[in-house]
Amino acid sequence: MIYDRPYMRADGRRPSTWTAMHWILYGTVAVFLLQLIAEAWFKSPVMSTLFALSGESIRSGYVWTLVTYGFLHGTEGFWLVHIGINMLILYLFGRHLVGVIGNKLFWWLYLVSTLVGGTVWLLFNFTRGVPVVGASGAVFGVVICFICMNPSQRIGFFFIPVSFTPKTIAYILLGYTAIGFLFFELPGATNVAHSAHLGGALAGYLFFKLIYGSLPELGSQKPRVEMPQWFRKKPKRAPQTGKFQVNISNRRDLQAEVDRILDKINSDGFGSLTDEEKKILDQAKDILSR
Repeated sequence: MIYDRPYMRADGRRPSTWTAMHWILYGTVAVFLLQLIAEAWFKSPVMSTLFALSGESIRSGYVWTLVTYGFLHGTEGFWLVHIGINMLILYLFGRHLVGVIGNKLFWWLYLVSTLVGGTVWLLFNFTRGVPVVGASGAVFGVVICFICMNPSQRIGFFFIPVSFTPKTIAYILLGYTAIGFLFFELPGATNVAHSAHLGGALAGYLFFKLIYGSLPELGSQKPRVEMPQWFRKKPKRAPQTGKFQVNISNRRDLQAEVDRILDKINSDGFGSLTDEEKKILDQAKDILSR
């Protein structure tokens, strides 16, 4: 469950709706635009030279490329498909996942998935001259973590007339990338970094087993993936049948408590709230809108 935050803060400002997922998505798009400008206008490979991952970059001491490669994307061929699919999947799954685990853990999940994906790719491609770029390894980590947290929920994709369980999606994705790794990447017949996908998926699974499962306040929360609001019909609101009562009688104190809870959601995710804090949000929604 992702809580909708319709409140205004006590100082009149609406709480920030930006999450770690938004920073990553827009940051990746911004870096990609810098790539296009450098390569199309100035004919300079500086972005790839400094930030793409390869055996040569590691031998040159550019250890940061183990992470920065995930914020670059290919600028040749069907370049829009490469970054477009990655960012769409990140948005659909990441916006719900970050609401459960919070911004800090989502940053860790994404960056560690990028790092593990790049490391696994290096193990099999250290001597290759072609560098690797792309967020696919990190996106695999996000998707696999989501699937492990909620394996039975059925998911539909846009205009496809059938739905799948996350577990089925995992089998399809992992089967496809495993075949690509064994029969295309290892023989050197493709530049697609299937090994980075497998590394990112491993990081997502380990995050679920070692981090998510060890935090009791998160373990009871399940993320849900849905189409964005602008793809769905607005549901009819049920009529109100009664009035809420809250323990906080002073409106200013109630607003301050709501602000504190919203800050907690933004920092640590909805799963960190206590039952009492959830109850206060539900009650305050009607009281503060009067």
